Amino acid sequence: MHGLDVELASEAIADAMQVTGDERNLVDYLKKIAFGYQVFVGKQEVQRISYEAAEDAALDGVIYLELRAGPVTHSSSDFAVEDVIASILQGLHQAQQQYDIECRLIISALRHHDPKINVVLAHIALEFQKDGVVGFDLAGDEAGYPAQIHAEAFRVAREGGLGITVHAGEADGAENVRYAVEKLKASRIGHGVNSMESEAVLAMLRQQSVLLELCPTSNVHTNTVNGIENHPIRKLYEQGIYISVGDDDPITSRTRVSQELTVLQNNFKFSLEEIKRVQHMGITAAFINDPKLRRKLLKLI
Repeated sequence: MHGLDVELASEAIADAMQVTGDERNLVDYLKKIAFGYQVFVGKQEVQRISYEAAEDAALDGVIYLELRAGPVTHSSSDFAVEDVIASILQGLHQAQQQYDIECRLIISALRHHDPKINVVLAHIALEFQKDGVVGFDLAGDEAGYPAQIHAEAFRVAREGGLGITVHAGEADGAENVRYAVEKLKASRIGHGVNSMESEAVLAMLRQQSVLLELCPTSNVHTNTVNGIENHPIRKLYEQGIYISVGDDDPITSRTRVSQELTVLQNNFKFSLEEIKRVQHMGITAAFINDPKLRRKLLKLI
């Protein structure tokens, strides 16, 4: 290909993988993420992308990473789910050896997958606990597929000792957050922005110290909130809700954790002490089984 052709192809790929401003909802955003799946189809590719995700985080100053991944998406008749998970963990372990970062893996079940497949996925996830799998998640089209049909998968994961986090209250209402906490026993909620709709749900989050994993830039890109100035992160913090701040999909949203923390400072007037407290909340709620590691990370903050 000529130089111009390469440049045009690169621009087309960027438009396919990254937000352009034309996205209307979460589903449009998820299509951007899914574009890259067509090349993450083998051990080397999955190991490399996992390594690079951890490498990018480490270079951004992240000291503890819980990577989310939906291994069923990358599996095939020639690439079993177990091999996908092993490849992801291998990439994370490689990054740990080369950078000052601790890496763990959260296995994501997808809402649109057959519930029976996600039950099998939960059982497989338990087999990798000693290798770094620490949590089980539900992600995908929240408005189109209810969490209720995946309850059995979460029972298996929970009773097997995995931490539970559920994407809820992002593309749908506060009652999805309530279900995730009360029925699936989630101790963390992916986004949960629409918890603001219900005082009762906010009270539940406070009483049970459930943490909302907030990603302000992504929440704008998925039209969960209409503009960064309308994000409720400051209100949630001031109402005593536990929060953490992440970059969601950093490639799709063209952001990093450091940028998201800068948003807290510049757009919501979080002080340095408040940002430290948010980071403290994140480590406190992390799916860490080693008390020594948790104390080390809290001290580093």
